[in-house]
Amino acid sequence: MALEADLDELTGKEVAKAYALLDPETNWIVSTVFQVENLFLLLSLEPDEDEVKVAVLSADALAAAITHEHYVQKPIANQKKSIAYIWRLINQRGYQDGVQIEFDDFHRLNVQVMAEGSRLLLTVFNRM
Repeated sequence: MALEADLDELTGKEVAKAYALLDPETNWIVSTVFQVENLFLLLSLEPDEDEVKVAVLSADALAAAITHEHYVQKPIANQKKSIAYIWRLINQRGYQDGVQIEFDDFHRLNVQVMAEGSRLLLTVFNRM
């Protein structure tokens, strides 16, 4: 799993590819992947703890982490933008309920991934 310093390595770098992985039976998001150069930021759900797990992985480690080959890939409209900030969203009980990524563009685009029950929720919004 990633340490906080690993997230700092991604700041200022461009996202080459970004997608959500959906379970084809439920259409729920099970993971999101952001490719940054030769690294992959994987945000996934820890179902037993209802937390968002964060990992910065190589391509081989990503392939090993995503074991279900039948997931549906859905593009996220933020590739080719540089990461400005990454926040870990931790609630008052100490659970990491989400991660938010702000992109360094004119619109200040943000992507937020939150744990809710047994699925991830993905929200894309602009900060004013």
